[in-house]
This record gives sequence, structure tokens and C-alpha cells, in this order.
Amino acid sequence: MEFLSPLHPRLVHFPIALSLVGAFFILAGWILSTRPRSSPASAERWQSYGRLSLVLGWLGVLAAVVSGLIDQSRAPDTVEVRQVINQHIGAGLALLVVLGLAIYWPIKNKTLMSDPKQRGLYFALLVLAAALVLLEAWLGGKLVYHLGVGVQ
Repeated sequence: MEFLSPLHPRLVHFPIALSLVGAFFILAGWILSTRPRSSPASAERWQSYGRLSLVLGWLGVLAAVVSGLIDQSRAPDTVEVRQVINQHIGAGLALLVVLGLAIYWPIKNKTLMSDPKQRGLYFALLVLAAALVLLEAWLGGKLVYHLGVGVQ
């Protein structure tokens, strides 16, 4: 199983892509639903694909967080590395919570997209999720490319 080590870098790319694509698809579905010549089925399909992408992204983030917690023991034990790793872990846990809310909210509230106030809050939540994904990717890149974590 040595060929799988370290596992974390192999798992992070799918959650990044799926989370961003999911947020984009949900937004695209809502935009389509506001167009007069667009079919409601088409808009709903985009939103369904977006919700599925968010669920798969959340599962990927969960796997990435667990593998990252395991792989962190291989990181150099310096103050700078430890500080960035702690920020990376904090952002990863926050992303799990935010994506979980983005998945749960439409399930709990079927009229979410028809209420302008709730829809705005939901889109803000999706923007927060996207920002956390980008922060996570940046912190991971900083660990690898600036601090040499995981580079042999």
C-alpha cells in the first residue's frame, strides 16, 4: 500500500471540482428558472445536478479531511508548517459544515428558491462554500509549493 502514500493529495481534486461545479449548477438552474422561454424541467435538472455534485463534493471533502489528518504526521514539525496546517484543518472543517448546510437546507425547505430572502441567503452560503474551497486549495498549495510539505 506504499504506492497510495500519501493519500491526501490524491483525494483533494475531486471535492474541489465537485463543490465548485455544484454551486455553479445550482446558480445556473435558478437563472434558467427566471428566463421566460426556459422549461422548468431544464432548470430543475441543473439544480438536481448541482445538489448531486454538492453531495459528492461533501463526501470527497470528508475523505480529504480524514486523509489529511492522517497524513499530517509526515509534515515537518516547524512553527510555520504547523500554523498553515492548522489553518488548513480549520478551513476544511468549516467547509464540511458549510457544504452540509448547503445540502440540507433545500431538503428541509422545498420553497427555498421561490423566497427571495432565503434564496439570497442560500446563494451567500454557496459563495461562502466556494470561497472556503478556494482558501483550502490555496493553503494546500502553500504547504506544498512554499513549505515543501509532502515533497521528497
